[in-house]
Amino acid sequence: MMPQNYSQRVHFYYCILIALKINAKTKKSGGVRGKNNFLLKWLRNAQNNTIFPPDITSEIEWLRGKIISSGPDTDLEPMLQYVYDTAKRAENMRLGS
Repeated sequence: MMPQNYSQRVHFYYCILIALKINAKTKKSGGVRGKNNFLLKWLRNAQNNTIFPPDITSEIEWLRGKIISSGPDTDLEPMLQYVYDTAKRAENMRLGS
């Protein structure tokens, strides 16, 4: 993994977590299923509009597969938060902060 990939991953997961929080505040809660539907749409838009660098494409595909295979009633937000925290720590270690 190239060093800059950490910052790209941190940025990507930051964006997805913020999008989830905004969605939770603005939409009537569709529960976990609503959250997963939102995530799948958000990821499809991110991929179709190539918002993120090409390195993130495999991350998007992996996440979409994970949501689909985990089933509609699995809340993946804690996992997303964990991946974000881990990538952030790795980035901070690389930057020496």
